[in-house]
Amino acid sequence: MIKLWKPLSYTSKFSIIAFLLAAILGLLSMGLLGFALYYCVFFLFNNYPNINDWTGDWVWPAVIVAGTAWSLGFVFAGIAWHFLHKKIKTILLLRIIYIAILWLWAATIWHLIITTNLNVAR
Repeated sequence: MIKLWKPLSYTSKFSIIAFLLAAILGLLSMGLLGFALYYCVFFLFNNYPNINDWTGDWVWPAVIVAGTAWSLGFVFAGIAWHFLHKKIKTILLLRIIYIAILWLWAATIWHLIITTNLNVAR
């Protein structure tokens, strides 16, 4: 295991650890991470009711799943960094791309959850 870990770059190690921690936090926070992520992307979903108005048995599991599924964004961002750092030498730009991937992944997750569940609940 140490032989596999040692040659990894700092960003790859960070992404793996962040993936694990975010997955655990998404589950153990009982939806708090999912709600926090929703408030980062809520302005994209103006056509739907406010999250405080959602009702039904799907709401609580949805916010838990959103927080847990978001952890995969760290894997995607780490892979993107791995391939882009050879072409992009500016660390600031790479960090902006990394954060943008995390944000876009949160928006994608919430889009899937909202369109799947709110269309049925209406």
